[in-house]
Amino acid sequence: MRVVVGGTFDILHDGHRALLGAAFALKSKEVLIGMTTDRFARETRDRVNPYDRRERALRRFLRARRWGPARIEPIDDAYGPADDLADLDVLVVSAEREGVAKALNAVRVSKGLHPLEVRTVPMVLAQDGLPIASRRIRAGIIDRRGVRMKTLVVHVGTDNPVKVRAVRRVFADLFPRVRVRAVPVSSAVPEQPFEERAPAGAMNRARAALRDADFGVGVEAGLHWDAAADGYLDVQYCAVVDRSGRLTLGHGPGFAYPPAVLARVKQGATVGQAMQELTGVRGIGSRQGAIGYLTGRRMDRDRLTETAVLMAMVPRIRRALYSN
Repeated sequence: MRVVVGGTFDILHDGHRALLGAAFALKSKEVLIGMTTDRFARETRDRVNPYDRRERALRRFLRARRWGPARIEPIDDAYGPADDLADLDVLVVSAEREGVAKALNAVRVSKGLHPLEVRTVPMVLAQDGLPIASRRIRAGIIDRRGVRMKTLVVHVGTDNPVKVRAVRRVFADLFPRVRVRAVPVSSAVPEQPFEERAPAGAMNRARAALRDADFGVGVEAGLHWDAAADGYLDVQYCAVVDRSGRLTLGHGPGFAYPPAVLARVKQGATVGQAMQELTGVRGIGSRQGAIGYLTGRRMDRDRLTETAVLMAMVPRIRRALYSN
């Protein structure tokens, strides 16, 4: 079996590690690596390291990992030698190049050659949810491991200061530089959501708030029937969407309201209105929250909301474990 893989290999990073690692894992006698010439590379990018410098760096990279025999050849078009060599068997490509792989096989078949088996490697994502790429590293946006270096901009779909504070605290703990801004938007669900309308409201807020930011965040609480508890539990959902459109969802703990509160909600009041009537605390929802009152301030709304936000970020914290 003979394996081929191609790329520019400009600034080597974790995405290259995944791509090349997948090629060498096939235990080919020799992996053919096509590296774009300077001329071809500049068709799609403004800056690129010279070919000889990229080749030296790639050879050092391969030696350090002791993956196996490899041959590096320059390629000056999208297919390189892969559309002519009869003794190739497998083509390893990143997910964004899957279309090129299909076109290559069509050319091979037209020339009377067998199509290559295509192995697609998922894109390795940076902390901001976008692929790790050499041009983003060169621009100082991320480092080679995908850690965000440039200030991250986060829009929160609300004007509620509790939700904004919670998002700011969670993101500030995860990223070195972050700017969080409130962007009031509609949840497009009833003011007092039940069941699946709460997560729907969080997702609607996140998508509407994103705009030109790196992340959009939506937080929405609602009442969910829990058969084990034989009653409704208040559950706060958080949705986080990035510029690639990927959305992650999480929620915080669930807790029961007093019967008097549920009775008023069933009559059409919101939880906030019902709790204010019960406690006499004006604006309770934007202060300690119902949870602060009900737990005797052992937990407040800030901590409850932070938990929901953090749960929504779990697939982004351990992003390698959640790649498809």
